[in-house]
Amino acid sequence: MKTGMPLISIMIPVYNGANTIPFTIHSLLLQSYQNWKCFIVNDGSTDGTAAYLDSLEDERFQVIHLDENKGRPYARQVILDAAAGKYLAFLDADDLYHPLKLEKQVQILENYPEVLITCCGNASYNDAYALQTVRGKGKGKPTKYRIGDRQNVVLRTAMVRLDEAKKCKFNLKLNMAEDNDFTGRLLHDRYFLTTAETLYYYSEFVSVTGRKVLASYYYDVIYHFGLLKYGVWTNLKSVFLTTAKFAVTAILLPFKGVEFFLRKRGVLPDALEIAEFEQLKKALNLIPENYE
Repeated sequence: MKTGMPLISIMIPVYNGANTIPFTIHSLLLQSYQNWKCFIVNDGSTDGTAAYLDSLEDERFQVIHLDENKGRPYARQVILDAAAGKYLAFLDADDLYHPLKLEKQVQILENYPEVLITCCGNASYNDAYALQTVRGKGKGKPTKYRIGDRQNVVLRTAMVRLDEAKKCKFNLKLNMAEDNDFTGRLLHDRYFLTTAETLYYYSEFVSVTGRKVLASYYYDVIYHFGLLKYGVWTNLKSVFLTTAKFAVTAILLPFKGVEFFLRKRGVLPDALEIAEFEQLKKALNLIPENYE
């Protein structure tokens, strides 16, 4: 690699992802920025995940196999402890990167030394690999984060300064929302920058069930209760709003279905976002029969 290109660690926890992680890995290999090392924790998978990971020949992949399923926070912490380099990026084992994702985020962190985390918009697709919604876009300028704020800071789309990330730990008691908890504690009173570009593709309409939607609200309430010491009114307001969302969703879910609620999380993708995703699908040979 050319000098002046900082090393990025990529974090991928996976559990029973044999059908999806090959495409995830392929999207990483297609990155325009190639100075990365990928740490993958196989969290006790019982399908063909272990065999696939052991077949990877690129030396930039470091695979860690756990004998039993420990949960995502544990797997994330294992990777955080092992990670090396200047920056850390996140990638779930059923999601995809835009080819310019790493390059653009490195440029931001290099150009804005006050920024701790940079994020981007993420587009959600369904089981036919058609984009459904886009969300998480930002204004593209450094913004100070207050813990408990509802900002466009999403860990799955993020790149963070690794030395600072290592000062924080994932909460092993959380079965969900460990990413929000980690981000909030790490970023409190620091600067983030979220761009208006869509550089991450999320399998939301495939992997998120009604039960997961309700569980996310439950853990969000627990999360904000734990943040009361940082701001009583802000976090109590979040608790009340999330509790109301939980109640409304629980009542309507049997009648409306989960897609109704997922669509409300974002807006329709524009023509450029659709075109760029179609190009990526062709590069990955991503068709429904190959990704189930």
